[in-house]
Amino acid sequence: MSDARVYRLRTARDGRQFVVREAVNADARQILAHTSSVLGEPQWNVTELEEFQISAQQEEAWISSFRERLHNILLVADTGKPAQPEIVGVLSFNVQTRFRLRHRGRLGIGVHPSHRGLGIGEALLQVLLDWAEMEPEVERVELSVFTHNTRAISLYRKLGFVEEARLYGVCKLADGSYYDDLMMVRWVKPGRSNLAVT
Repeated sequence: MSDARVYRLRTARDGRQFVVREAVNADARQILAHTSSVLGEPQWNVTELEEFQISAQQEEAWISSFRERLHNILLVADTGKPAQPEIVGVLSFNVQTRFRLRHRGRLGIGVHPSHRGLGIGEALLQVLLDWAEMEPEVERVELSVFTHNTRAISLYRKLGFVEEARLYGVCKLADGSYYDDLMMVRWVKPGRSNLAVT
């Protein structure tokens, strides 16, 4: 992974070391496998596992798109070695393209079920926030999370995200039940209020 920019070397809570780095095309198959593992827990996701039909070639194109567009980034948490990466977390961040909205970006994050509770998600988020503070166009980092995902919400609050809105019944399950979505945001530039709108 010599062409991947490494942002942070960290030690997980279980003592294992990992790096947070930019994704590269060679990560495509591992990111696909990682995403399938995350989607295997439907209580946390909008996408059904059966709907995730992406080829390795399509995944490589998706990875490349982050390097081709300004102010976008795709990060991975890697517990392996340079010659044998082991991706256990992925974070994507995409900015809006329209002029009046380009100060806003949305993140998506997933940590492998076997590696949760070790600080990997927090490390990915902190690297993103540090990076966003240095990106001249990025001011707002946005995310959405199901309201029953209290563990994730607690982490987002810890890192300075505040709740802006609750969207009711945005996700309908096969059994007819609904999930609510919580919209959260953090402003990353000085001089902007990070208080929730009331």
